[in-house]
Amino acid sequence: MYNIKTLPLSNSLKYVPSYRHGGDIYNNDVKYDFSVNTNPLGLPFLVKRKLAENTDVFAEYPDMQCRQLCEELSMVENIPGNKLLFGNGASEIFKLAVDAIKPRKALVTAPSFLGYSYVLNGAGAGIEYYYLQEEKNFVLDIDILGKIPASCDMVFLCSPCNPTGRIISKDILLNVLSYCEENNIYLVVDECFLGFVPDYEMLSMKSELHSKYLIVVNAFTKLYAMAGLRLGWCACGNGELLGTMRRMQPEWSVSVPAQMAGVYALKDKDYIVRTKELIHQEKAKMEGFLENNGIKVFPSDANFLLVKSKINLYKKFLEKRVLIRQCNNFAGLSDGFYRIAIRSAEENSMFNKILMEVI
Repeated sequence: MYNIKTLPLSNSLKYVPSYRHGGDIYNNDVKYDFSVNTNPLGLPFLVKRKLAENTDVFAEYPDMQCRQLCEELSMVENIPGNKLLFGNGASEIFKLAVDAIKPRKALVTAPSFLGYSYVLNGAGAGIEYYYLQEEKNFVLDIDILGKIPASCDMVFLCSPCNPTGRIISKDILLNVLSYCEENNIYLVVDECFLGFVPDYEMLSMKSELHSKYLIVVNAFTKLYAMAGLRLGWCACGNGELLGTMRRMQPEWSVSVPAQMAGVYALKDKDYIVRTKELIHQEKAKMEGFLENNGIKVFPSDANFLLVKSKINLYKKFLEKRVLIRQCNNFAGLSDGFYRIAIRSAEENSMFNKILMEVI
C-alpha cells in the first residue's frame, strides 16, 4: 500500500500559504508529528480489522442517517438518537450550526480552536473575542458572564480548550448556559478532547440537552485517532435547529468506512482505559522533559501541552524532522508559544533526546 506522504508533489502544490492547523506533514519533511493531538495508540485494533475485512462494502452508498452508528453512540453516551447528528468531522458540525443559526455576532474565547472563527468569518458574522489571561494559566473564570454581549447570537466554548488544554468547570458552563437562555443566545460547547479526561461524564454538558440553546460537539477524530476518516457528532435537544442542520448537510457526508469505524471503536472499551493510562503517565514525563530544559509549561487537562520558549522551538525541531504546533496564529497568543502532543513512550523519549540537542 502506498504512503500518501511519499507521493511526489508538483512545485505548484508544495506550498499552501493559508494552512492554519497542525499536521502539515505534506508541506514539510517530517518523521515525527507532535503537532496533532490524536490518540498515540492509533486506530483501535478492532477498527483496523473490521475495515480490512469489509472493503467490499466501501463500494456502496453510505447510510445518510447513520442508523447503526447512531444506535451504538446513543447507548454509549446515554443520549436519545433523535438528538444526535453526525458529520464529516467536528468541523462540519460547526459549519452546520453556524449556517443554521445565521449569527450576526458571536463570542469566541481566545486562544481557542481556529475552526470557530473560520466558519463564522465564512458566514459573515462579527466576532468578539474574550481573551484568556496567561497569568491565570488561561483558565476560563466566571468573569466571562460580564463579557457576553446581549447582542450576541452564539457563544463558542471549548473544554478542554485547544490549544491551552484547560477544562472549564461545570459550574461556569451552567452559568453561561443560563445567561444564554435568558438572552436567546446559542451556546456551542466543544468537547472533542474531553474523552481524554478521567471525569468525562461529570464534566460533559450532554446532561443539559433539555435546553434548546445548547449544542454539544464531539468527534472520533482525537480520542480514536480518526483524523483521516473524518467523523464528528453533536447532541442537541432543539429538534427544530437539529432538523435545519440536517437539511443543510451535504448528502452522504459520513462515509461507509467512517461509520463502520465509529461503530467498532465504541465497542472497544479497553482502548479508552489504556489511552487514559498512557496519557497520564506520558504527560508527566513530557512535562518533566520540558521544564528540566528551561521551557515554561502551562498546566493541561488534555493530551497535549502549551509551552512558551524564547528559543524558536518550531524551527529547531523541524530541522530534526520533528513537527510541533507553532501557535502564533491563535488569537491571544504570540511568537514563542507552542503546542506539543503527548505521544507514545518511545516517541516521547526520542523527543526528549532531540530537545536536549536543540536547547
